[in-house]
Parts: sequence; structure tokens; C-alpha cells
Amino acid sequence: MTTPITTITLTAGTDQVTLINVFNVDPQRQAKLVAALDDASVTIFVTVPGFISANMHASLDGARVINYAQWASEKHFTEALQRADVRAHIAEAAALADSWDPTLVRVASIHRAQGR
Repeated sequence: MTTPITTITLTAGTDQVTLINVFNVDPQRQAKLVAALDDASVTIFVTVPGFISANMHASLDGARVINYAQWASEKHFTEALQRADVRAHIAEAAALADSWDPTLVRVASIHRAQGR
């Protein structure tokens, strides 16, 4: 995995969208799923037009992996899904997970702690 540096820049009122994909996974396969998502981000998605960032989250109980990926627009995301390399990655991740729930969202509001 990479050094923990935030790549998230939240914006509201733009075309930017975020894919929040919650994977349910056997705890014995959680690390393998995170590694597959990481690998695809570094080798595939960084080259896809409109891709901004991806962040993987592993639940403490080992049963879930959450992929938080930002895209310049819904159109960019939809076009990425047409690529053979992206579809192959999706199939690989799906084979490791028990189920998944991808949801495309737009930032509605942003809140920060005081002093940040």
C-alpha cells in the first residue's frame, strides 16, 4: 500500500462525482481485495481520463472494503466503464467479494472541525 497521504479534495456545486462502493468480503480475503483495488488504481485508473483519486478503506472487523473514488464527472465515470481493462478489474474485484454495492454520489455539503 502507499504512504497515507490524503488525495481527497471535496467540492460542492460542480460536475465532480464520487463512487462509494461497499464490498462485503470474507475476512480472509479482505487484504487480497484491498490489494487488487490498490493495484488497479495504480496501474489502470491513474491513466483513465476524468479519474481524480481512489481511497480504499478496510473495516476493522475484516468483513467490508469501501472504495471511495472521485471522478471529474458522471460522463467520465460512465466512459471508464466501457474500457476493457476497467471491466477486467471489476470482474477481478467481484470474484473476491461476496457482494458489492456501488453508488455514484455528488457532494451535497461539507463540514470541517473548527480550526482546520
